[in-house]
Amino acid sequence: MTNQESKLVNPSITSEIIDLESKVNLQTDKSEINNLLNESQKENTILTDKIENLEKAQDIIFDQFKTLEFQRLNLEKQQKKLEEASDKFRGRTIDLFGKMVDLKKAKKTISLQNEKLENQQVEIETHQLLLEKSNQKFRKRTIELFGKIIDLKKAKNTISLQNEELETHREQLKALNASKDKFFSIIAHDLRNPIAGFLNLTEILSNNFKVFSESESKDFIGVMNQASIQLYNLLENLLQWSKSQINSISIKPKYISVKKMVENTIDTLMVNIENKSLKIYFNIDEKLVAFVDENMITTVIRNLISNAIKFSHPDGKITLKCIQKDDLIEVSVIDNGVGIKKEDQDKLFRIDQNLTTFGTSKERGTGLGLILCKEFIEKNEGKIWMESDLNKGSAFMFTLPRMDKK
Repeated sequence: MTNQESKLVNPSITSEIIDLESKVNLQTDKSEINNLLNESQKENTILTDKIENLEKAQDIIFDQFKTLEFQRLNLEKQQKKLEEASDKFRGRTIDLFGKMVDLKKAKKTISLQNEKLENQQVEIETHQLLLEKSNQKFRKRTIELFGKIIDLKKAKNTISLQNEELETHREQLKALNASKDKFFSIIAHDLRNPIAGFLNLTEILSNNFKVFSESESKDFIGVMNQASIQLYNLLENLLQWSKSQINSISIKPKYISVKKMVENTIDTLMVNIENKSLKIYFNIDEKLVAFVDENMITTVIRNLISNAIKFSHPDGKITLKCIQKDDLIEVSVIDNGVGIKKEDQDKLFRIDQNLTTFGTSKERGTGLGLILCKEFIEKNEGKIWMESDLNKGSAFMFTLPRMDKK
């Protein structure tokens, strides 16, 4: 056993060992000595176990000591922190105490200010009552002004509608003036000149009938026939147009074959066609039936074919086409005649433009036929337009409904 271990042995254990040794010295009996030795060995064994347990306890105590030491160091650190915090707290406490003194002063100041604020509040409430009274008057005035603004908006809308109506009336008046001018122009020139020419021919033929040969008389009669046909077409167009202007034409649509209307029109114009040796080409399906006013559309077809004859060169050709497009039928009248200038194309179909041209045989037109065509096509819920190249010919197209849309 080391000195350190011996120091750690319990003093009571040491005294027991001494007592045993004295007993061994005093007794001489061997058996007793043996017994004592046995007992001593047992006790030594017990003591050895106790010493080992003490060593283990010492290690445990040592570990606990280190733990406690570590905790002590931590406690010292915490204590330093607490001392530092305590110093800060003292400083803050002093500051707070000073502030408390200041707060008392401030409290007095605030109390004085509160009194002032109460006085001001009374004044504010007084002003507020005055403002509420003024506000009520302002609301009434605002409501009155708002009502006046609404009335002004209504009046503005009314004036705007009236202006639109006035503009519409102005355009209508402009169209009526143009129609009136066109009518007087036709009466003064286009109708007067053919009648005067026809009158001169009849007068010459009447006064010199015996002078002229049979062939010369026949030529005069042929010229008179052409003049009478043109005069009749002019009167027919003029009558139809006049009726359309006073809305006395009532549209009476029915289902009718387009081919039938074209054939009937060509038959009435066959003399003019033969005089220029023109060729007419058309191949229209009899199943193409339109829902239109027969008289109006026949007038349209007659005018377009008449124009094609007028502006075609002798031995020229006129082609009529008819195709179906959905719920519409599109009709085209095409010639290979003189064509129309680009600057004159925009003047077609307009009553306010005075465009009259001479045909290839010096036939004079009124410009009324295309205007009449446009009105009749639109009354039958269709559209009309044209394409033309100068010295190559013209094509006039229009659409017709295939069925009643009601």
